[in-house]
Amino acid sequence: MNYKKYIFSFVLIIGLMSAGNPKLLPEGTYPYWPSYNYLEIEDLSKVTAQPWVAEDGVIEGWDWSLPEDIKPAPNSLVGLQRNIGLYKDFKKLKLKFESNSVGILWVKWRDIEKVEGEYNFEPIIDRIKQANKAKTDVLLRILCHSKSRGNDDKALKRGDAPLWLEAKGVNLLPPKTPKHNLNYDPSNPVFHSHYLKLINELRRTEIPDLVKAAYVGYASPAFGDEGIGPYGEKNSAANDTVPHVRERLDAWHAAFVGQEHKVFMGGPCEYGFKKGFGVRRGFVEMYYYNIPNYDLGQYLDGNGYLSVDESSPILINKTFNGEVNEEYEADWATPKRNYRFGKTTNPYPYRYFISTLRALQMRCTYIHTTGHLIPEMLPFLSLELARTVDDTPDVWTFLNTTYIDSKYYQSHDYKGRSISEKEQKEGIELKNMERWLYQRDAEGYETTPTLKIDHSIKMWMMQKDKYYDYIAREGQKIGFDIDDRWNKDKLAIKVTYFDKEKGEMLLKYNEGNQQKKQQLTGDGKLKTATFMVSELKKNSMDHEFDFTIEAGNNDGKIVVSMVRVVKI
Repeated sequence: MNYKKYIFSFVLIIGLMSAGNPKLLPEGTYPYWPSYNYLEIEDLSKVTAQPWVAEDGVIEGWDWSLPEDIKPAPNSLVGLQRNIGLYKDFKKLKLKFESNSVGILWVKWRDIEKVEGEYNFEPIIDRIKQANKAKTDVLLRILCHSKSRGNDDKALKRGDAPLWLEAKGVNLLPPKTPKHNLNYDPSNPVFHSHYLKLINELRRTEIPDLVKAAYVGYASPAFGDEGIGPYGEKNSAANDTVPHVRERLDAWHAAFVGQEHKVFMGGPCEYGFKKGFGVRRGFVEMYYYNIPNYDLGQYLDGNGYLSVDESSPILINKTFNGEVNEEYEADWATPKRNYRFGKTTNPYPYRYFISTLRALQMRCTYIHTTGHLIPEMLPFLSLELARTVDDTPDVWTFLNTTYIDSKYYQSHDYKGRSISEKEQKEGIELKNMERWLYQRDAEGYETTPTLKIDHSIKMWMMQKDKYYDYIAREGQKIGFDIDDRWNKDKLAIKVTYFDKEKGEMLLKYNEGNQQKKQQLTGDGKLKTATFMVSELKKNSMDHEFDFTIEAGNNDGKIVVSMVRVVKI
């Protein structure tokens, strides 16, 4: 074999890969998560919740356990199977964990109204009822705008809108690229009139009563109707001013009167929020997006902690709040998908892990999730969705750190955050993903980020040349505060840590007069210690912390990645 020729060819291939996608980064290592193993729908019957641990002790790895009596929040939804078209049965999922699972049904306007004025919703109704017999509720999505998708011989066949619209003089929007949708213009009076008639005919059927939720979108370049109007998320408020957007939402409101909570939009729109509609985004795989975001109440405080404003439109109205976490098939790491998330699938379990946590940090009520690359997280997710501080079974914080580009942040900022000269040069240090459990540095409780995990691609919101996360914080003492509205007496405090040094890790609480110990061996492994606490005084520690985690000697340091506090 000509090894020089082989090596040259290999280098050339890698170079071409990088040239084809300049966002690619050298691949890191991901030792704290399982190797890539994509689970299909048939594999879901094998997924079980992590056994609940309710006694002092330590296990290796993460702890996603919750008490066996916890049920999903009534308004939570987990999309576990999706049928595109009407000719495939929904499967009866034999789940071994609690979940309000739904099937997602995509249908075409073209199939409902093949001939102008002749509507046939019966196949949709039949499919919904078939799903119900299989113990599956249905989330309905009617695709309405594309004449064709792609630029090959089958592009026209893949379209969604009735072809007779063109004969009526409805104009087409210019496609973003030849591979993107060729869409009818929703603002065209003829198109708009027929769209309103379609939704009015939907109103006359039993579908609004049968479905668990229904999606309303808008013409978009990509597969599936995305957005809610002609303006993107960066200028989403402008959609409120567009008459035909309002009239479309009025039609959906009339179709679901009294059940407005079922309707969710493909993008934020205040006019829709005021009607009780929710929203579904779809890019949580890029897990630091939507920081900041007014509708979700996402922002960084003055010290860089990722925070949630619960008076934001989506959260204050308790509307449908959805995400999609689905891009984990092996195809995404091939030229076919332009290596969207890296050259291999090795980073995928880590992305799945952090994307799942981000969806929960954003207080989602719904998620369409696939792959299930960390199976124990799926039952955990199912029980965590749609929680508020009043009914959540646990509170937690993931002690991650990363660096957001200051210009990106400023372009989306709605609170007028002051950005320092250092942040302008080095990026804003984003700290922690939190759900009602807050870690804060204070005098004597200083921490530093540690354990770097490299990104596989250059995400657009990140500080240039800082494409990585830290997944833990290190310190001699680390202070935690539970949201004062969450009032529980008997607790399990679960500390996920890296066993870096021999010694002791101490949990201190109740003015420091009570403590529990966990021996450290220094073997470097990721572990989770459980500490059972029968009574916890609020804000009794220094700086009004509820509890602290400390090294057992003054010279030692502890490395903590995640803390969960679970009510018993």
